[in-house]
Amino acid sequence: MKVYISDLHIGDGESKDDFIYDSKLIKLLNEINHQNNELYIVGDFIELMDAKNKKYLLDTVDQYIKEYDYSLLDEIYLSHKKLFDKFKEISKNVKVRYIVGNHDYYLLFDPKLREKVCQICGNMEIIPYYYDELLEIFIIHGNQFDVINRLKYDEKNRIIPSFGEYMVKYMSNNFDNSLEGILPDDLISDYDNISPQLDVFQWLEYVNEKYKIGYDLKSKWVESFIDLIRTKQVKKWLKINFPAWHVFTNLFVNKIGGMEFGEAIVRSIMFFRGTKKSDHYLKVAKKLIKENFIIQKENLIGYSSKDIIIPKNNIKGLIMGHNHKPSFNVFTGNPMKFYANTGAWKHTVTKNYGIDSSEFIRKNLISYLTIIEKKKKLDIKLNTEQIF
Repeated sequence: MKVYISDLHIGDGESKDDFIYDSKLIKLLNEINHQNNELYIVGDFIELMDAKNKKYLLDTVDQYIKEYDYSLLDEIYLSHKKLFDKFKEISKNVKVRYIVGNHDYYLLFDPKLREKVCQICGNMEIIPYYYDELLEIFIIHGNQFDVINRLKYDEKNRIIPSFGEYMVKYMSNNFDNSLEGILPDDLISDYDNISPQLDVFQWLEYVNEKYKIGYDLKSKWVESFIDLIRTKQVKKWLKINFPAWHVFTNLFVNKIGGMEFGEAIVRSIMFFRGTKKSDHYLKVAKKLIKENFIIQKENLIGYSSKDIIIPKNNIKGLIMGHNHKPSFNVFTGNPMKFYANTGAWKHTVTKNYGIDSSEFIRKNLISYLTIIEKKKKLDIKLNTEQIF
């Protein structure tokens, strides 16, 4: 049996650490702790974006690697000791392949960091992607198809971080920190998990009204976001990724238009973050599966220096994570092919559609994929569990 999980985002136990499913995952690991089983972690396993680092906006990935504080891994380990000890135990019997995502990609650049992760978790093969030649399945995290969360080269051929990374770190150190003493930790956690993310404006208004905070959360958020856009790192990122758009950053510098204009620009930029929607990944998968399976090296910066090409007759399935939405789709044809998304082990906060769309509710859904080969046929199952 082969088991695929992703997007656990296991953190250091503080308020931004949403992983509360240690016992659930330990139970799953016990169930698969047999020889001949394989475990695939499809990215964003450990939360390695240390937003607490004071140097949270740096120009290049190399700078982040040089500045990285390895003590964060010790904090993560101590906060989830039983779980990591279980990983170390099963790694003696189970082949574990760790395919990195956009929250743990530092592992590809830093041998010391990889070594420390293996000390904590046991024997793992840490890789950028994986092609299973036996089952003819390709496995990749998926941020490579998300313009907001993939890496890029600058004019000096240096790798620069994604906008998503800049946003996580900047907003955590500015907007989030401004909420200390205003919002409880669980609400700050909810803010990090709003889906779709464009609903952040309505959520901020909802929280303001429900809890009678007396603090204009929405204006503060937009103000922090605009300040992020005005940083030299994000201006550079915009110039590289959206050459025609970056000129608008001058409007932020001059503060023309006020808050309403700022919100309009925020909405425009956040629209591009919508590439994390499940239908986007389904379209990407369908094109790769049904046409020639070619992932251009421009989409693989930091992960591969060349195109990934798999002959059409040698691909039966594509497995990704990243969008936190579990799915399983079969494409008709001879033979039939599939796309699966492993989902996540994180809660989401969404509008209460069908009951009261002005209300926001928390949904705790964990998911993983299993594949068993039976007489040269694949028995594929997407396992989901709603936690109440």
